[in-house]
Amino acid sequence: MFLEKDKPFKLPEVEEEVLKFWDKEQIFEKSLVRRKGKKPFVFYEGPPYANGRPGIHHVLARTYKDIILRFRSMRGYYVPRRAGWDTHGLPVEIAAEKALGLKSKKDIEKFGIELFNQKAKEAVWLYKDEWEALTNRIGYWLDLKNAYITYENEYIESLWWILKKLSDKKLLFQGHKVVPWCTRCGTALSSHELAQGYKEVKDQSAYVKFKLKPGQKIGSWETGDRSYILAWTTTPWTLPGNVALAVGENIEYQSVQIKGDQVWYASESTMKELGHDGKKVKGKNLVGLEYEPLFDVEKLQNENSHKIYGASFVTTTDGTGVVHIAPMYGEDDYKLGIAMELPQYHTVSEDGRFVSGVPGLSGMIAKDHADSAKETEAKIFEILDKGGNLFDKKEYVHEYPFCWRCGTAVIYYARTSWFIGMSKLKQELLSRNAKINWIPQHIKDGRFGEWLREVKDWNLSRERYWGVPLPVWQCNQCHETKVIGGADELNKTQGGSRNEYLVMRHGQSEIQIKNIIDSGDHNFHLTKKGQIQVRATANKLRKEKIDLIIASPVLRTQETAEIVSKIIGVPFITDIRIQEFQLPSLSGKPVEAYDRNYPTYQSRFESTPRGGETLRDLRKRLAELVREMETKYQGKKILFITHEYPAWMFFHTNLGWSEKQAIREKEKMDAKKDGDFIEVAECMNLPYLLLPRDKNGQVDFHRPFIDSVTFPCEKCRGKMARIPEVADVWFDSGAMPFAQLHYPFENKDSVDKRTAYPADYIAEGMDQTRGWFYTLLATATVLGYPAPYKNVISLGLINDKNGQKRAKSKGNIVEPRSVINTYGVDAVRWYFYTATAAGEPKNFDEEEVKKATRRYHLVLLNSWVFYDTYGPKVRQPAKKIGKKKSVLDQWIVARLEEVIETATKKLDAYDIREAALSLEGFLDDFSRWYIRRSRRRLQPARQGLNGRGKPLSQSDYKEASETLGQVLYHLTLLTAPFTPFFGEYLYHQLEPKKTKDSVHFVDWPKLDKKLINKKLLKEMAEVRKVAAVVLAKRAELGIRVRQPLATLKLNPSVGEIRPAILEILRDEVNVKRVVYDKNLKEDIWLDEIITEELKEEGLIREMIRQIQDLRQKAGFKPRDAVKLFVEAEQDVCEIIKGQEQFIALEVKAKAIIFKKEFGATTESGGYPEGVTYLGVKKV
Repeated sequence: MFLEKDKPFKLPEVEEEVLKFWDKEQIFEKSLVRRKGKKPFVFYEGPPYANGRPGIHHVLARTYKDIILRFRSMRGYYVPRRAGWDTHGLPVEIAAEKALGLKSKKDIEKFGIELFNQKAKEAVWLYKDEWEALTNRIGYWLDLKNAYITYENEYIESLWWILKKLSDKKLLFQGHKVVPWCTRCGTALSSHELAQGYKEVKDQSAYVKFKLKPGQKIGSWETGDRSYILAWTTTPWTLPGNVALAVGENIEYQSVQIKGDQVWYASESTMKELGHDGKKVKGKNLVGLEYEPLFDVEKLQNENSHKIYGASFVTTTDGTGVVHIAPMYGEDDYKLGIAMELPQYHTVSEDGRFVSGVPGLSGMIAKDHADSAKETEAKIFEILDKGGNLFDKKEYVHEYPFCWRCGTAVIYYARTSWFIGMSKLKQELLSRNAKINWIPQHIKDGRFGEWLREVKDWNLSRERYWGVPLPVWQCNQCHETKVIGGADELNKTQGGSRNEYLVMRHGQSEIQIKNIIDSGDHNFHLTKKGQIQVRATANKLRKEKIDLIIASPVLRTQETAEIVSKIIGVPFITDIRIQEFQLPSLSGKPVEAYDRNYPTYQSRFESTPRGGETLRDLRKRLAELVREMETKYQGKKILFITHEYPAWMFFHTNLGWSEKQAIREKEKMDAKKDGDFIEVAECMNLPYLLLPRDKNGQVDFHRPFIDSVTFPCEKCRGKMARIPEVADVWFDSGAMPFAQLHYPFENKDSVDKRTAYPADYIAEGMDQTRGWFYTLLATATVLGYPAPYKNVISLGLINDKNGQKRAKSKGNIVEPRSVINTYGVDAVRWYFYTATAAGEPKNFDEEEVKKATRRYHLVLLNSWVFYDTYGPKVRQPAKKIGKKKSVLDQWIVARLEEVIETATKKLDAYDIREAALSLEGFLDDFSRWYIRRSRRRLQPARQGLNGRGKPLSQSDYKEASETLGQVLYHLTLLTAPFTPFFGEYLYHQLEPKKTKDSVHFVDWPKLDKKLINKKLLKEMAEVRKVAAVVLAKRAELGIRVRQPLATLKLNPSVGEIRPAILEILRDEVNVKRVVYDKNLKEDIWLDEIITEELKEEGLIREMIRQIQDLRQKAGFKPRDAVKLFVEAEQDVCEIIKGQEQFIALEVKAKAIIFKKEFGATTESGGYPEGVTYLGVKKV
């Protein structure tokens, strides 16, 4: 299975065939069904963006997730694996801007938020097919069909609920703070976003002299006309915004005379080499001094500005011990500015340019690492130099934050923003983190713990467009705020629907009897039964006090409306907008014609037969009608008489269901009502929620639709309008444990009863430590829930083979498809698992991938080929392993149980590398010791050389082959989670009759500790050490292993070894006997004398080796019979003839012919002594 007979094994080709098998037999889906009802193992998939291509680092993360999920599934857990997509935020907005040719927020607003967000929504899915194809190709089993999507209303509603909870807890607040600000994107960044974008840069720092006003006292001295105080800044662009200087009150300051200027600075600062003129004072003596502004900016001047203040944040570690204060551009500056009532005025606008009030700099870019910003910096230095204020400037290298998505240099900028009060919850965060198992362990208290200990309030708001709108409404008069926690609350806050609605389906008609499609083209009447049904419903409607009946123009609904109208005494009107679902090209045809071509409800939303309409078209016309009713009437009870699909779509639009939810509700009703959402003549209450809707009648919580929602202020009756900000996109992903379940509106028990919360396992790259890993914990903590994950692997980054960071500019990007198509993804998987520990960097090298798969897959494959060649035709590899007679079988079974124990313990502890290496170690023992030492046991027809060997018994053959098969089977199961394709392939070679079965249905091997014979394992380990020493001695003496020797002597100090194991040693080192000698001074002694008889035997063994090499060179299978052609010296020919039967058995030769043969596979030389030619030819 998976490979044609005799076709060479190529892992990529095998994987493609396995994929076809999985898809055809729905193996993933069946694996879930088989374990449904078992104890759940909860996993959260970190949502990727699909507007960028997947890379090799995504393969790394996904393979590390997949192995644990497969392992837990084989351990008997139910392991649902729901995919997810991150869809909001700057990455998508930037893609939309580029596609539309927009360059700024002004451009976006001029273009229109609705159209811009529509483009952003399209941009979300740019590479979705590529992501899904790669996910499928690497064997990462995920439920992609039911993925959670962060832009869907249900997801957003859960986020609103969370924000409402935070507001109730006083943890959501509006504050004016200095925040990291991207001038290109026009929005703030959170601290975890900021951590994503640091780069090493070269910048200019400035030493600036601030001129003190004359006649002021400094201790016992007085300032003159040329007295200055020296400050140092790494942000020269903030100097036009300077309003104060700060000194340390207990720091010592001194002055120095330089070119006639008196310059004050901190005595122990980095500038102390300047010396001093004997004048020294404490900083408190400088406090209160006034100085002249560097720039004449009127709005920065008041009675408190341009003075020196004392501040605790001043140090002498860097600079001059004097800090320049620009309150709008630094956190410490801002706090000091508030405390001292300093002017608050931005000299730089939101787009990063100096405002018109800054002389000489108006309109210039303040900060960036582009040439334009360097021009600005040069201009600032020119102005300072001209005014006599520039003391010096120096280049320095440092880490600087850049916008993590657009790459613009970030500035710190005072803004009014919305925050989550994380700083209040530091201890709660730390206590939850203490309960998480981190891999690697040092992350817990290191990188992640340090982040938590320095936790800052979460800057939540973004002044952008495509994101989750913050559900905060603010009064335009009293500024009261209200946070809305969901759709129902939003509807009630607005006062709810103006009218009441009911929807009724027509009674049974002739189309139900004929089971055909009719869009209203034919005049199908109600049946007598249908008329009776309608009368029964109409009689029940008498008590409803209906004000208005609106009916579809189709005959069967018109007849229904006439009966209802007559009974309840209310006239009806006709409206084409509630007519039957339009499928004119199928009219008159069986219902199966539609079902066959559009088998899913989703397909009916998206497409339609020629000339027909989609469910979206139907929804749109119904939504228009309801909107009109809401505008035209108030306090009315309105009855719609229509058809099944229009009734369904009425609920879809009126209740704000997403398409997914509408499909779920339809399927629920189908199950209850024999395939119908509403039965014939059934009448249902039809609620209408006041929610933001797009032009197609679809509820949409995004901007600009949500921005149109207003309502009266409860406090002053002013107008409540939504604030314009959207949420930090990291809030979307951080809330996914709740929002993916639409909690608490649905699936409440899944979280409350802990069946889907917290995650047992998550894994992502190291860069997510301060990203998704943090926001998950932060969101859970503010809600008061336990830590959202129990075990987390933080993966090291992937560099190139030289340890360099991968970048397009360096040409060292790895294209995952190329590597997978060349070596197979299982080769890549095995490399990832074994190269380094999970948290360590991986220097990706294709040569190492090749070595990894050779080291494991090809060795295991060859082990299978040996079993397939020499094993029995009737096999039971899955048979339970029992006690063995042969010491070699006992040993390999003990090693198997030992590796089952090790691999299980290591995978339970999420130590994937050590688990994989334990399998590698076992495979080495299995192939290079057990199989090699069992070859003759599996070839019972073969005898020893010279006829003196005893024929191997059939019972021993049976036990050896049974053991070999059982070990291969269990090793295949152990391999399956690591390399699922290769595991599947081997499983089907071992179990060829189970054509629809899968290795991933089978349980993980159960440990049988009784079979772990520790004494035997120790003895065999000792024997292998002795064998290694003996073989090293042979190499030292220049005696080939195939040359038999007479005797090996052992010193008793090597330990007592049972005879059966000594026999294995004898065979391994190729000696005739092994004896103990207590008089030996060394550990071993090897008889170097080679008799003629031994020499002859060595010649035959070497010749057999060469013939086997020739068979392999010719591409012969083990089962292929050959003719052997030999030319040799006469005496050698006689030796060969004496061992002809033995040689023929060994090399599967039908005949040995003593001559050269044209067309035979041969070598040019290197034959055993006395042999001049060897050739093989297939019979």
